[in-house]
Amino acid sequence: MMAVRLLAAAFSLLFPWVAQAQGFNMSRGNNEEIQVYADEGIEWVSDATRVIARGNAKAVRGGVTVIADTLTAYYRDGQGGNEIWRLDADGNVTIKTATETATGHKATYDLEKAIFVLRGTPGRIVTATDEITAKETLEYWEKDRMAVARGDAVAITKDRKVQADILTSHFKDGPKGELVMKRADGYGHVVLTTPKEVVTGDRSDYNLETGIATVAGSVKIVRDGNELNGGYAHVNMNTGISKLFGAPPGGTGDTRVRGTFTPDKQDPEQRRAVFKGAGATGDKASGGKR
Repeated sequence: MMAVRLLAAAFSLLFPWVAQAQGFNMSRGNNEEIQVYADEGIEWVSDATRVIARGNAKAVRGGVTVIADTLTAYYRDGQGGNEIWRLDADGNVTIKTATETATGHKATYDLEKAIFVLRGTPGRIVTATDEITAKETLEYWEKDRMAVARGDAVAITKDRKVQADILTSHFKDGPKGELVMKRADGYGHVVLTTPKEVVTGDRSDYNLETGIATVAGSVKIVRDGNELNGGYAHVNMNTGISKLFGAPPGGTGDTRVRGTFTPDKQDPEQRRAVFKGAGATGDKASGGKR
């Protein structure tokens, strides 16, 4: 195995070091040198200021390791010598710490901006408590402790799942410095799933610390074969109690709430009852056969 070491001390001036922090912190407050390894060799292209490592290639900095079939490290002159400012990973990419793992087919890690972007297979981030996947791109912003998943994005925590076209997940440091998701915002074709119900809408905000999720835009709540439709929902993911409204607070437009309930009865003719909420027009609610 061949190895090359390039000093990257300049980043210690940009981000203060936090000793207990774990997570993906290859840039943030990490003033250790980057070590690049490869089984099949390392090519140093001096005129293009890059190093290409092939075959089980690894870039290691402190507690963070980037692994791929091929790694390309871009460097420049820094205060302490050459400093790597960007890593491109291609093929079977893994970015890992002691408590988190990110995987994909390709990745770009901008050490100056403290952002990495995963693509393909799909991209995945797994922590001790949460899992996020995306079919298009999965970004992680170190300084903000934020992941942005695009394309059939999914976030899973215990027995609860949030799906959307785009998911923005915010993290905090756990007791040992590990990443713990504290909020997940969904945009486009949102689906919230719990053991008791499925809630769909156009956008959502799920606070994992309080267990409260709000869903807005063409909201539908389905539980035990029963269905409620409205414009805004307040869902307690801990207690399973959901409140449905015709519009968000201060909103205008159609304020009606509709429900379709399916009682557990033997007679198929008696299995459907349609109810309309306050403000509905037309026929009054009926609990029997129409």
